[in-house]
Amino acid sequence: MSKISEKQQNKRTNILDAAYELFIEKSFNNTSIDDVVKSAGIAKGTFYLYFKDKHDLMERIIIRKGALILRYVLEKLMKKRQECQMSFSDQMIFITDKIVDYLEQHKEIITLMGKNFSSCLSYFSTIEDDELKTMLSELVKENSENGFSEQETLKRIYLIVTLVGSVCYDSLVFESPFKISEIRPLLYASVRNIISEKETSAISE
Repeated sequence: MSKISEKQQNKRTNILDAAYELFIEKSFNNTSIDDVVKSAGIAKGTFYLYFKDKHDLMERIIIRKGALILRYVLEKLMKKRQECQMSFSDQMIFITDKIVDYLEQHKEIITLMGKNFSSCLSYFSTIEDDELKTMLSELVKENSENGFSEQETLKRIYLIVTLVGSVCYDSLVFESPFKISEIRPLLYASVRNIISEKETSAISE
């Protein structure tokens, strides 16, 4: 990365970090672009070099945070796979479990993201994290070799991430219509149905 592009990337990251903290503290609606540029220590004109408006900024924050969570979860999955053999169903239950655990411990993130957690997959090509892309590609390729086409594997992963994000938003933020502890077993069953693969082992850690 050149010095110029690195400087630009750092400035963009600084804006994202400043905005995230403000959105968590004050909410999206109560935070202005003026608040963001002041917190980031930049000129207002600089903001528009990186983002079209506040909604564009929010979208990028959601994608970035979603990608960070996916990276965290996939790193744990890669480690788990070194310890034991896991079917595609096992792996997706593991991913579901770790996403729920993470969001349960960081409710402020799902509160901010709403039901848009799967945006990190919808805009996956825009994510600047080659290691995350490699881990996901390996997961897709491996399970494609086990009877699913790459397209079908990606569809299942997308559906599962969308489902988990939506359920977590309702169950963690509003605890309605059910608390996460009440809906979690059915969530796992739904994931297995999406995979359409007979379960052969349970996930434990």
